Order: sequence, then C-alpha cells, then structure tokens
Amino acid sequence: MKSAQRPDNEYARQKSLESMGILTSKADPELDRITRVAQRIFGSEVVAISLLDNDRQFFKSNINQPTTETPRDISFCGHVINDDVPFVVEDATSDQRFTDNPLVTGVPHVRAYAGVPLTNPDGFKIGALCIVDSVARTFSAEDIQILEDLGHWAETTIAIRYGARSPQQVLDDLEPAKHRMLIDPLTGIWNKTGIVEFLHRELINARLQNTPLAIYRFEIDQFDKLEQNYGDETAEHIIQAISAAITSSLRDRDVVGHIDGSDFACLMPTVREEQTSFLGFKLCDTVREQCRFYDADGNPTRITISVGATWAPPVAKQHFTANQILGVAQEALGSAKSQGIENVVYKALSIPAT
Repeated sequence: MKSAQRPDNEYARQKSLESMGILTSKADPELDRITRVAQRIFGSEVVAISLLDNDRQFFKSNINQPTTETPRDISFCGHVINDDVPFVVEDATSDQRFTDNPLVTGVPHVRAYAGVPLTNPDGFKIGALCIVDSVARTFSAEDIQILEDLGHWAETTIAIRYGARSPQQVLDDLEPAKHRMLIDPLTGIWNKTGIVEFLHRELINARLQNTPLAIYRFEIDQFDKLEQNYGDETAEHIIQAISAAITSSLRDRDVVGHIDGSDFACLMPTVREEQTSFLGFKLCDTVREQCRFYDADGNPTRITISVGATWAPPVAKQHFTANQILGVAQEALGSAKSQGIENVVYKALSIPAT
C-alpha cells in the first residue's frame, strides 16, 4: 500500500480548514443533496464528501459509507488533494498503490473510485467529492465532467455556508477541546487565537461577498494604576464588565475578543471606510457610559479605553494575513495611547495599486 504524500502547504492547509468551522458543524442538508444527486447520476454504491483533517479522513456527507471517518493514511481522497485534476482508479485490485489497502481488502471493498478535489475560498484543497463501487468500472469523459460540475457545486456551498456563519453559530458548534482552545476563560469571549481564526474567516467572506471589514484593537486606559489601586480581583471584574458591555452593543455578525491583559480586539463586517473612526468612538462611549466603577468609599472611578482602527477592503486577503492586519490596528492603538486617554486613531492598510 502506498499512502498519499502530504501537500507541501499542509500546515497552512490544515489551519485554513480548521478556521472554516466545517469540521465541528452539524450535518449540512445542501451537501447531502449533492451526494444524493451524485448517486442518482452514477448509481454508485458509496458517495461521499470527505475532508482531510490531520490524521483522519472525515466524511462531512456520505451515502452508504459505513463509518464517519477513516485513517487518512489509507484514504483514496488523500491522493486527490495532491493535484488539480480528477483522481480515477478503475480497478483498485490491479493498482499497486491500493491492492493491500484495508479499504480494498475489507469493507467497503473498494474497486472503482473517482474523486475531484474541493478547494476552499482561501485556495487550499480541503477534501474531495468521490464516488466508489465494489466492482471495477470505467469512467467516461462525460462522467468526469459531471463529477467536476458537482464538485464545483459543493465548493460553492462550502464557501457560502462556512464563510458567513455568525460568531454564535460557530460557538454553539465548538467541541469541548476547541472551546478551550478558542475561548477566554475570564470573559467567556474569543481569545487571541479565536480572533485570528475569525478574522481569517471574515477576510475570506469579504472576498466572496465583495464587502469590507473594520478591525479594532483597544485597551483599558491606565490599567496598571487600576490594578495598583484596587487589586487584581477588581481589575478582572473591570475586564469582564467591558467584555459584557461591548458584546451586548454589537451586531450579531460582529466579533469581540480578549487578547491579553487589558487588550481587546473587535471585528465589524460590512462597515464602510468612512464609518470606521466613528464606530471606534462609539466603542469608547459604550465603555465610558456602561462600565462605571465605584471605590470602597463610593467615589466614582472613570473607566475609559483607547482605540486603534484599520479597514480592510474585499481584496485585503490577497495582500495581508490576519495577524498582519491585527498588527496594523495595534500600531494605530499605540499612536492613540501616546496622545493620552480615550483617543481613536485610524491607520489605513497599504493596499498595492492594481
């Protein structure tokens, strides 16, 4: 048996796949519709939409595949993602790569296989649409063209459904291990890793939908003095209060995350460039008006934030990574903090002229 080689971009491919949320979401009726149509057209015993995830082949949709996943190193689909063209095996028992493969010698007794790669909006091959039979068969040029057309249907469905899910939908679908990885335990909102993954997702969606995105970094002003004067526990309560206030003031599609210490980030899809600074001041207003704190003597203590902002047009994903864009917003935040407290500074991305 010959296992498929991993793509040269495997690490980036895996990160892109994970960022889509498709691995942890529920069954998708539209993808199931595609596999049903494929079975009606080809009359194949097994039809599947598979995703190549770390060391497993996960079946996002399947007909008559006896398991929900198989080891990646024995998968046929692992070979599919290494090329841009359909992968066809007309008789696995006469192909030295597969003669002793457990999927050939055992259930589902693969003989004929045809698969087309599925590419996500970020350009990575994440899996395959495949048809499988337990008897050898040939595939005509028309058969392959139909399978490719169905593959494009699956790619479009995946791009639309998994580039535009709300933060709450993604949160609801998180497995416990993923929840611990992406959610900040102090505030219950996204942590730095979660924000980076969401920004990556939103940049893909912005390109698909031709919509822009505003990105903010903000910090609590003079937070070190608050800690010194009132202690760590009170400082944590202030962080939690700001998290709750900002979250409650946002739209369903907006995302807020606790990066570290007194540092937060916020993503606002579909915001126009001329709105970016104004909405940064609205973040300041929300904190000042809703996060009021009184010391032990009943004296009010003013809580404010400073904000750094940038704005990503639909083409931003072609020129910047999520971390780079957050870095630009962080530079803007540094400028805001240097001017005192409760300031907003906007810094534009340097998009090359086309």
